[in-house]
Amino acid sequence: MMRRTVLQAGLLWLISFTLAWSAQDRIPVRVGVFENSPIVSATPGTPPEGIAIDVIRWVAEQEGWQVTYVPDSFDNLLVRLDRGDIDLLTGIAYSDERAQRFQLSSQSLIGNWGMVFRHAEARIDSLPDIKGKRVALMRGSTHSQALIELAARFDAPFTPVYVDTYPQVLQAIVERRADAGVVNRVFAALHAHEPDLVVTGIVFNPIFVHYAAPKQARPALLAALDRHLAALKADTRSAYYDSLRHWLEAGSADRTPRWLPWAAAAAGSLLVLALAVAGFLRHQVQRQTGELQRRAGLLQSEIEQREQVEAHLNQIAYFDALTRLPNREGFRIALNETLADMQGSDERLALLFIDVDRLKNVNDGLGHGAGDLMLQQIAVRLQSVLRAHDHLSRFGGDEFVVIVSEIGESLDAELVATRLLQSLAAPIDIGSTQVYSSASIGIALYPDDADSVETLIKHADTAMYQAKGQGGNRFRSYHAQQTARVVERLTLDTRLRQALERGELLLHYQPIVALDSRRMVGVEALLRWDDPERGLVMPGAFISAAEDSGLIVALGEWVLEAGCAQLRDWQKQSKTNQLTLAVNVSTRQFEGRRLVKSVEQALSRTGLAPECLELEITENVMLIMNDEVRDSLDSLRGMGVRLSLDDFGTGYSSLSYLKQLPFHSLKIDQSFVSKIPGQAGDTQIVTTILALAKGFELEVIAEGIETQAQYDFLLEHGCQYGQGYLMSRPQPADALAAMLGRQAIGPSGQAIAGAGFTINP
Repeated sequence: MMRRTVLQAGLLWLISFTLAWSAQDRIPVRVGVFENSPIVSATPGTPPEGIAIDVIRWVAEQEGWQVTYVPDSFDNLLVRLDRGDIDLLTGIAYSDERAQRFQLSSQSLIGNWGMVFRHAEARIDSLPDIKGKRVALMRGSTHSQALIELAARFDAPFTPVYVDTYPQVLQAIVERRADAGVVNRVFAALHAHEPDLVVTGIVFNPIFVHYAAPKQARPALLAALDRHLAALKADTRSAYYDSLRHWLEAGSADRTPRWLPWAAAAAGSLLVLALAVAGFLRHQVQRQTGELQRRAGLLQSEIEQREQVEAHLNQIAYFDALTRLPNREGFRIALNETLADMQGSDERLALLFIDVDRLKNVNDGLGHGAGDLMLQQIAVRLQSVLRAHDHLSRFGGDEFVVIVSEIGESLDAELVATRLLQSLAAPIDIGSTQVYSSASIGIALYPDDADSVETLIKHADTAMYQAKGQGGNRFRSYHAQQTARVVERLTLDTRLRQALERGELLLHYQPIVALDSRRMVGVEALLRWDDPERGLVMPGAFISAAEDSGLIVALGEWVLEAGCAQLRDWQKQSKTNQLTLAVNVSTRQFEGRRLVKSVEQALSRTGLAPECLELEITENVMLIMNDEVRDSLDSLRGMGVRLSLDDFGTGYSSLSYLKQLPFHSLKIDQSFVSKIPGQAGDTQIVTTILALAKGFELEVIAEGIETQAQYDFLLEHGCQYGQGYLMSRPQPADALAAMLGRQAIGPSGQAIAGAGFTINP
């Protein structure tokens, strides 16, 4: 007996030691939780629960974490996270400010957005209706701040009623302390059925929910979460999707009210008792039966309402409201399911990334309502030419994506792309207006070009940009060289930004000559890049990249100010008093009236008179013509700045715009000048432009004059001004300054007595 007692005591000690050793070996993790059901719920007295908690517990089991939950209000938890009092915070919405303040998981837990509920008696159906109303907001929520900013833009200010949790938001509405309130759509999925509450059509601020760690913390915890969460989201049968179904699906078996089985048993007992004492209890049985039927009816009605709400939220979560097509999240689910079905087989699929050409022109010219109608009709046309098993989604903006399955070779995907382009060939009716559209399509194959979803999307997107860069209305298949070109373009963009910062840019100047008097009347400023590695780089090698990246705006402003400063310096040296400076302008500089501000600043800083500056604007400005651009042109002319329409006849020519807009001159493109007087077609174009300009009382400048025959022809037909290698090549500032003091220049730009080209002193 004593030996058994000793053995039992030893066994208990060994178990206790093993448990204590195991607990010490586990990694302690403090997790902040707050009330944001069903993502996370921290009701006092009960263990935390919710989607975020299910994932934490699953990861903790895999990683050997010893999790301790720290319940508090969301605002307080943010402070604790700043101080490092907790290691993780669950369910934090992404924002740029929070990404700077904390470490956020790369993988999002769930997509979410803000929704507005109202009291049943409050008249709030759209955003303007909240003006002057009381709106309950959860402190610290990104949706709360987003609604405040959105309401300000729509001139619909309201009175905030701040609370600490989403349940308190709904409580404030029910108790009539607020007319409406903001919650997120995941919370709404569980509470949309509550009495006295009505969901409105106000949906805004799409965000993604993440985990957060302190800024200075080691990234190991978030790295583990990201790794496991990515694997869970890739498997539709994983614990992650089990959790979503558990918390978000309405009417599941485990949500059946506990009184329902009891009520059924009570009904049976009452029925037996009624058979025994039918006469005495018949009335009681009828009353109880009626009550049960009433409760069963209420339960069924509640289930139906929740199913309707779930269907509505599912539509919002996975479908695009404008086109009714699956959205970005719906596309990813469909692609993951298709790839999962293909595992272990030799099947292939193609991803077609579609970008609608020139949608911005429709939005700017006819309004965003017209752009929306155009997108709806485009969605119908694209869908109409796809096969039953192909999958079309709207990625957002003017982008669509098609999953083309069951293909044997790349030609099958190209045939689908051809049908898609052909479907957009006919004009689109927008009210009484017809517009034409086209698309750029990029094609990437699985598994030929990529074996993961993200890489497949990236490669299709790269091929689409290749098609767009070649003029649009075409498709291109992905090739590895395209990625190299993208990297090359990114490198060029970086080098160009560094060149601007390091002072590697400079200007050359080409004289503009009055053809009749042969005097120099102006100069055109031409940008050059003095690259330490490649030497002098012409703008043709980098302007396109600058246009694509938006750097062209900063480059244009630098050229404007540097050119004005140089001309003013020449004026101070008495080199010239009457020369004008011509500067090329990109259409992107018109955005936000930035061009007007840039010109005002350049003239103010350099002291150059406005009438000495001439801005050369390409015909592409007609494609972005709106009230903002028109007002900018009027303001510039009102300042005294001259305006010239550059490369006339090569782009979008519109006589109506030519008549209405405040241009002083036209510039004939060198592609026409180079073929006169020998080729009849180009000769006719040039003479027509000259006659047209005369009718509109516009001056004409011909560029690219290289022969005496071209010079004589232009002079004979009334062209006032010209520039080209016949008179002078573009010169550095010091070389041109030397020319300003001479009496004549020859064809190569050197001083030649009697050459006939004189300088206007």
